[in-house]
Amino acid sequence: MVVFHTDKLGLSVTFGVYVLMFYADYAIVYQVIEYGKHESSTSRTMQMLLTHVLLIMCIFCHLRAMLSDPGYVPLPRTKIDFSSDLEMVTTTIVNGKKKQPPAIDAWTPCSKCETYRPPRSHHCRKCRRCVRRMDHHCPWINNCVGEKNFKYFFSFVVYIAIYTLYGFILVINDWRVHYGDDKQTPADKVMTLVLFFECAIFGMFVLAVGSGQVIAILCDRNAVEIRRYGHPKRFPTTPRMVLIQGMCGRGSKLLWLVPCVAPRIPDPIPPSKYASALNASVHNV
Repeated sequence: MVVFHTDKLGLSVTFGVYVLMFYADYAIVYQVIEYGKHESSTSRTMQMLLTHVLLIMCIFCHLRAMLSDPGYVPLPRTKIDFSSDLEMVTTTIVNGKKKQPPAIDAWTPCSKCETYRPPRSHHCRKCRRCVRRMDHHCPWINNCVGEKNFKYFFSFVVYIAIYTLYGFILVINDWRVHYGDDKQTPADKVMTLVLFFECAIFGMFVLAVGSGQVIAILCDRNAVEIRRYGHPKRFPTTPRMVLIQGMCGRGSKLLWLVPCVAPRIPDPIPPSKYASALNASVHNV
């Protein structure tokens, strides 16, 4: 299912991301690689090819993350009466004491979507839908990061990290080789300097985001769950490979960072007390 949000802020941020990526590609190719006349034509061709391949992978991963269903919980055709369940799971203050949130592995009702949602699903105010294993609503991709598009989002972060590191190394090497060279115009020097700061700042930001996602995978808790339940006291006993497969799919490891292959993640099976109501009333929208 193709998803597209018309949120103005999200679209503006997404446009800015593409401007930065295309500017980096132009500056790397025409201000750094083309300027490196001391290298052989074969070497410069390979560097240009790698630059364009990384850009294509970044764009492809971003589009898949932005346009893919993050794991929306089906909406009901008819209203489901779950008032008693809602009272049990709502976090409120009673007699000066705060009730505990529902168990992390429990099916819970959503008063906004008016349906039962699988464990670890959360309601997104931007999307106005419940999302399975929702991590956050990301303005970079103008979409939620959930169970079904996490692979694409994480792949985008990885390729952006490689792209910025690659550009940073090329700029540093270019400055080292051409130190004191006055052949570049002031405008070219400014563009190279802007590329340097873009790679440095964007790279540090992506590194922080990527490391946070890796920790979330290994802790088996996403950003929403960490805010609600806190950080776990210790890493789960579940094998790390199983945790990674839970987010990137159960296919071949070689395909984890390939955006053209969708992750194979099974749909949750509702408990018997919810199954009849859900099967009779929900539909995918």
